[in-house]
Amino acid sequence: MKKKLIGLLTAGILTAASLAGCGNTGSGNTGSQPSREADVTSDTVSLDAAGAPADAPAEKTFLRLAVMTGGLDQYIDEVGQWQGIFEKYGLEVEITEYVYGIATIDAIVNGTADIGNMADYATVNRLGNTYGVTDLKIFSDLGAPQGDRVGGLYVAPEYADDISSLDGSKGFVTTTGTVVDYYIARSIEYLGFDYDKQNIVAVDSTQTALAVASSGGASAYFASGSTATRFEELGWVKVATADEIGISTTAYLLSTEGFISEHTDALAQYLLAVDETIDFINNNLDETADYLGEKLSLIPEDFKSNWTNRVFQHGLNADSAAHLQEIEQWAYGAGRFETDYQVTEFYDARPANIAFPEAVTVNLD
Repeated sequence: MKKKLIGLLTAGILTAASLAGCGNTGSGNTGSQPSREADVTSDTVSLDAAGAPADAPAEKTFLRLAVMTGGLDQYIDEVGQWQGIFEKYGLEVEITEYVYGIATIDAIVNGTADIGNMADYATVNRLGNTYGVTDLKIFSDLGAPQGDRVGGLYVAPEYADDISSLDGSKGFVTTTGTVVDYYIARSIEYLGFDYDKQNIVAVDSTQTALAVASSGGASAYFASGSTATRFEELGWVKVATADEIGISTTAYLLSTEGFISEHTDALAQYLLAVDETIDFINNNLDETADYLGEKLSLIPEDFKSNWTNRVFQHGLNADSAAHLQEIEQWAYGAGRFETDYQVTEFYDARPANIAFPEAVTVNLD
């Protein structure tokens, strides 16, 4: 019988994670610049005497942005606000932080946010478990990590020389319902173990996972980016890469059908503003890292390491939809929800068709 151990809840979070936004899926530094579909090149925002963008529309649309604390989505939105890019596109934004990407979607459902993001597994799991109940819609792809630090299965040092000893060990650490839950399940499959016979340690944050690991209360965790560095500092060892396990991660922007219908143009402008903000960060990486380091108390090098290993993609790509459908099939087959469905049922291409029409390749007929 699988035992579920609930980790101690802490308020702390790590300051570097991924834009994927449902776990900790950042990646290490390869020195490359992110690439994107549907690039938009814009001039620097001109400011008037009061310091506001001179070409900003007189009336602005108010958007409530739910971001994952320490995620690249948070950093993009903070920089877009700092540089007046959202104002340039006729938007006034309010940024609210949540520990995980899945919590940003909960905020949309309960009416306290307009836009959120989730990684692929968390997306299909939440849609499957609320099938027919909510009007959540995916209105854009967001991107994926890349590079040699995309992620992998890390184990406590006493298990590193014989990974078969992980079977029935102290515990695989996970955050239930998030993408980490998927990573751990797939890792257990890769190891050839019976999932139902493993000890699962459920925690509320990456910081809690680190605390459990440092106290000797767990045996394995899927870590990536700067979080992997923290586990390595504890002496944990990577025994399988994401590629070996068969994991790749994509992220998506979500809202509700009702909000998209009422604010289609504003969401298109949001996508364009985000794209321009990404351009700014790419061209001013050191300045951005220093600003975010001071404002959010993060380590600038961690931010730059995660940022430069990210592929950003907007629009609604056919390959990304196929990837999401594959994960839906795995989750349904694993009994994570009762209703099998097509992920494109939850797509709404209206904002992307305005902002990046050439990047909408998914078939929604």
